[in-house]
This record gives sequence, C-alpha cells and structure tokens, in this order.
Amino acid sequence: MKVGLVTGRQQIELIDMPAPEPSRGKAVVEISHCGICGTDVHAYQSGQPYNPAICGHEWAGTVSAVGTGVGNVKAGDRVAIGVATACGQCPTCARGDAHHCEVVFAGAVGLGPMAAPHGGFARAIAFEARRLHAVPSSLSDVEAAILEPVAVAVHSVRRTELRLGDAVAVIGAGPIGLLVMQAARAAGAGHVFLIEPAGARRELGGQLGADTLIDPNAQDAAAIVRETLGQEGVDVVFECAGVPATIQQSVDLARRGGVASLVGVASQHAEIDAAGWLLKEIRLSASLAYLHEEFEIAKALVADGRIRCTPLHTGTVGLHELDAAFAQLASQPSEVKSLVEPRI
Repeated sequence: MKVGLVTGRQQIELIDMPAPEPSRGKAVVEISHCGICGTDVHAYQSGQPYNPAICGHEWAGTVSAVGTGVGNVKAGDRVAIGVATACGQCPTCARGDAHHCEVVFAGAVGLGPMAAPHGGFARAIAFEARRLHAVPSSLSDVEAAILEPVAVAVHSVRRTELRLGDAVAVIGAGPIGLLVMQAARAAGAGHVFLIEPAGARRELGGQLGADTLIDPNAQDAAAIVRETLGQEGVDVVFECAGVPATIQQSVDLARRGGVASLVGVASQHAEIDAAGWLLKEIRLSASLAYLHEEFEIAKALVADGRIRCTPLHTGTVGLHELDAAFAQLASQPSEVKSLVEPRI
C-alpha cells in the first residue's frame, strides 16, 4: 500500500507499507478524505524530521474491520480521527489533571502505544479504536475530514475562558484561524477583528463572520482597534499564524489584563517584550490538540451550522498529486484547506 510521507525539504514521497490489518484494540479504516495541515506543510518547507504517525492527521472514513476487544465501533461505521479519554493511571491523571493525560497527549502527537505507523495519506489505516469518533450521517465527507481542526479551535477558545461580549482579534486566517474565529463567535464573542495579509483569506473571513478585516501590510491594527472600540486593545487575541513576530503582536493588541492565546505553532524562536507583558498583566493561554469531549462539541457545532467547514475547502487531490498540492499550499495564500482523497 502506498503511503504519502514528508521525507525531506520540499519533498513528499509515496512509500510502500504493509496493508493494515485489524489487531487487538484496533480498527481498520478506509480513508475517505485527509486534510493537509499547516504542520504538514511546515515540515515540507523546513525538511526537518517529521514523525510519520502525524503526517496526515486530519482524516475520516469508514471502518472495514475490527480487532478483538473493540466495542465502540463496528464495520460500516463512519468515523473520524480524534483522541481517547484520559487513562486515569498516568502521573498527571493521578494528580487530578485528566485534561493533561500523558497517554492521550502522546497519542495526539504521534507517540506511544496509540500512535499509528503512518498517517492518513493512504487508502487505509489500522488505528486505535479508542481514538475513533462516530460521524453523524448529517455531516458530509468533507465536513468529517475537517472535524479534527475544528476540535483544535474549540480547545483553544475554551482555554481562554472567553466571556459573552468579549472583543476578539484573530491573527492569521488560515484554516485554524478561520475556525477559531467561528468558535469564538459561538462562545459569545462580541466584535471580532481578523488580521490577515492575504486578500482571499481575509475576505473569506468576512464571509464567515468577522466584523472588521485588517491587512497588516497596509493598516495599523492597534489604531483600528482603538478607533472601533474606543479603548486600547481587545479582550482576547488568538495568535493563529505561527509566525515569531506575531507572538509579540498578540500581546500588543490585547488590553491590560487581557488574554493572549497562542494557537499557531511557531517554527522558530520569538523575541518578546517581557516588561510589556508584565506591565499589562497579560494572561497567557497556550493550546495544543484537544480533549475527547471537545471533539463531540466540535461535531455539534458543525452539525448545527455554527461552525462552517465547507467554505474552507479549496481543493481535492489524489495521492499522486500530493507533491503539487503541498507546493501550492506553501506558495499560494489563496489556498486554504486541501483534502486528499486516496481513491482518485
């Protein structure tokens, strides 16, 4: 079976791997679609070693077989990749912090016993059944494949403890930024500013509910916030670009006592004005992955239309078009979310 893996700088190859088989606690899933994540693209651009288990970690499909000891799914079920419930046994769970279960987190980042030998750029995968979430019939295959990043967005918003009416700024209108923006609105955000240099992505953000669109290359975001709100800074800033410079910008745009939420994964070190953070009494929130319960929340938000996934979908490719798709995502800001359909 051919599996797409990032193997070097600007290099993705189709590698021969054994066809998946059901084993104890695992199910075989025939993959319908797999999203290309920003972290996949960053690995492609940098050429740094990339764990095969997370190369393609946004997928959905249909269970074709199950191993012994599997009771939560059966052949024919539509499912999407997620995380398991907390183990209850690791040191962190024993301290009463099940939200940071070490076993769940290891699986989410492609380590430990719940990690697969490869990701979702393949026709099928043998996967830990505890990490599979049922997909309701009301959701399309495209929506199902974008549920995983929706859960990431939900997690980031919940960690900020955003309050009804809070003014929000989102830096970066990639897939995560656009989903965070919608999740913030669903959580009760008031005025929403979207900061994005790429015109097509910025306009898409407007269609999805942003109140004020800001081009950081041509406009002063802080001045626009001040003029719009009549105050210095917003209540919550979500940094979704993963760019070192925007780490400090997220704090600059927050009011005194506000929240800076780090969502994007910066690939390089960032310089910050630590004294400014102190004087502002900034509350820092950082989020990575999500909780088991948040995947269920994500499904509900997509099912009732409060979060719209389909407008983010800008293209579908087959496995043999992976290299071109990665190159396009790395160079064309008009592309937002490309999905891989292994059977075309």
